[in-house]
Amino acid sequence: FLDKAEEVGRPDYEPSEQDILRCRVLTSGIFETKFSVDKVQFHMFDVGGQREERRKWIQCFNDVTAIIFVTASSSYNTGVARDPTQNRLKESLELFQSIWTNRYLRTISQDLLAEKIMAGKSRLEDYFLDYKDYCLPTEGCEQSRFRRRRSASSKVLYQRSVLESERKRCASQHYCYPHFTCAVDTENIRRVFKDCRDIIQRMHLRQYELL
Repeated sequence: FLDKAEEVGRPDYEPSEQDILRCRVLTSGIFETKFSVDKVQFHMFDVGGQREERRKWIQCFNDVTAIIFVTASSSYNTGVARDPTQNRLKESLELFQSIWTNRYLRTISQDLLAEKIMAGKSRLEDYFLDYKDYCLPTEGCEQSRFRRRRSASSKVLYQRSVLESERKRCASQHYCYPHFTCAVDTENIRRVFKDCRDIIQRMHLRQYELL
């Protein structure tokens, strides 16, 4: 907001959609939201990802249809606040793996979002000038193989986590939908809700033994 401080300071200022998306408040506790997208009703619970918040998650897992797990890809070179020796992105992906393999969630599909992809890209550009010409795949799917040796640490860890999840899926009935995302890119986030709709459809097909 510093780039538009004069505009924000005006008495008649009204926040735009992008302004609202860029506002951030640390999640502490459990927040419940109900909304609809393309006539599909969503009932969402937002929970904090900090270590002290994780014990509250169990309250939200009962009868859940899907899990959206968000990790910051830009934290590939950042340590955990309480343990600087632990890589923040690696810890986040290990947490995702623990949820994915949890025996009580074997039928719950998950969206894995590698968020803040543009922030991670700009960090790399500051130190590796030729990285500006490198293009990330639009999706973090299993078929996206690395064609260049120079690739971001976040991308390597992210793909490894997705492939590991697919291997551990085996005969289970849940699916992983991975994405590289930017929260302020509304089109990108629209794909996430498309995934959620797909999860709901698969769930109903299994319920009636059609899948």
